[in-house]
Amino acid sequence: MRDTYLRDVTDRENNSLYWLLDNRQSGYRAKIILLKDEGYTVPEIRQMTNHHDNNNIRKWIHRFNEHGIDGIISRKHNHSAQKITDEIEKQIVCITSSSPGKYGMRFSTWSLRVLAGYLMEKKIVDTISHTEIRNVLIKHSIKWRRSKTILDSSRGKDPEYDLKKSVLKS
Repeated sequence: MRDTYLRDVTDRENNSLYWLLDNRQSGYRAKIILLKDEGYTVPEIRQMTNHHDNNNIRKWIHRFNEHGIDGIISRKHNHSAQKITDEIEKQIVCITSSSPGKYGMRFSTWSLRVLAGYLMEKKIVDTISHTEIRNVLIKHSIKWRRSKTILDSSRGKDPEYDLKKSVLKS
């Protein structure tokens, strides 16, 4: 297998790479580029940095080739998760503890994903994942189980009951 190509590193980039060595996350990546620039192969760099993955080392070399220093610098993500307040938690617990029919839904039990969609639709939260809902329920000692679809003609609430029943029988 051919060794991964590293483009020529400019003097300015070289100085920046040495400066980045002190950075906790970007320093590891800078070290990879500096070692590659000194002529070491990817397997040798892997051994010298005590890293387990050659592909990850190649990835950082390719990013440096394409984007320069910007390709290896760690960036903070600008998204911030919505804080789930005690009031929102109370609403989640209240809704979860109630029948979906009370809220105009046409099914008998909540699933975590459907509950997440309902909370966002009703603007109780901007975004929430089913995992966050599960964590709220665990925090409030509510045991959760996976919901099952039960086909029951006596309820008469599911207009597609006959279709579902015929599909399940075949």
